[in-house]
Amino acid sequence: MSTTARPPEPQKTPPLVSGATIALAWLLFSGFMVLLIFVQNLSAGTPTDWREALGGRLLHGLIWGLLTPVVFALAARFNLLESRHRLRHLLAHAAASYVLTLAYRLVYAAVMHGSGAVPGRVSLAEVVANANSWVPIYWMLLCIAYAVQYRERYREGRVRAAQLETQLVQAQLQALKMQLQPHFLFNSMNAVSALMSQDVKAARRMLAQLSQFLRLVLEGTDEQEVTLEQELRLTRLYLEIEQTRFPDRLAVRYNIAPDTEGALLPALLLQPVVENAVRHGLAPRAGAGELAVRAEKQGDRLLLQVQDNGRGAADTAARGIGLRNLESRLATLYGPDYALAVESAPACGYCLRLSIPFRRAAAGVTPEPA
Repeated sequence: MSTTARPPEPQKTPPLVSGATIALAWLLFSGFMVLLIFVQNLSAGTPTDWREALGGRLLHGLIWGLLTPVVFALAARFNLLESRHRLRHLLAHAAASYVLTLAYRLVYAAVMHGSGAVPGRVSLAEVVANANSWVPIYWMLLCIAYAVQYRERYREGRVRAAQLETQLVQAQLQALKMQLQPHFLFNSMNAVSALMSQDVKAARRMLAQLSQFLRLVLEGTDEQEVTLEQELRLTRLYLEIEQTRFPDRLAVRYNIAPDTEGALLPALLLQPVVENAVRHGLAPRAGAGELAVRAEKQGDRLLLQVQDNGRGAADTAARGIGLRNLESRLATLYGPDYALAVESAPACGYCLRLSIPFRRAAAGVTPEPA
């Protein structure tokens, strides 16, 4: 009886930085440290212990290279960019910074003393006492993780914005193409011609409606989202034209909650859905048809519904081009935070329900007059 469209399963998130990049970065850092030790010893006239200098710096880079993905994972798990749990996450990082640094110092001391690069035995007390001096490395890596994360989010935001812009242009072109096709424009002009000999006032009204409707479609909008009030203006114009053509065959009911008119939704969302209901749901129906448009706010969600009493269908899983494009735009704009359901049955019409996050237009932004 019903089907709910769900966005595809999210893909596994790739690591912030690849293992090869981490290895190369620590190798270069270790090489720089070896060079620095050599230059310092050379300027001081002190011979360089290459086993300690080279082996120690490479071991240092190897251990921290292995710990870097752990730090990056902790950065994502205890995200300091989330203000809601920032104190708790900060305490978690404080504990993790000491634990990982202590582990690094224990492994480093054990290997260096065990290989004979550093004489004597490992002093656990000395390792614990000196661990604090290496804690800043953890926080340096943490800052790098958030810098990379911010860069990725910025890049993804740019890509997402470009995708939305492309989809909006495609939707505008599709809407313009649909409205200028003979099934709508020519039929409307023929209806005007027929009305001229029957009801001149109705013919003039229909011409004005058609002119206003085409102007709105041609002008379009450069915004990805518009208010529900703006979207309803275009939808009402389309339905008024259809009602003028078929005054006894189309009844329209609006149930729009007053607190929803300022809500934001994707541009050119409602009108194509309504047109699809009229063309494919109500037009083939014998006798009068009824179309209902509903909008309400439930918690932090905007609920939209378009329902007709047309012929319906047994298969609600089928998706036309318009509905597939709509789902693609919703997924790009809201990610998984939307729900789209289509219900239908033969001779019972279609009912499309949509739930999206409720967000109001910015203060002081008002729709342009029609």
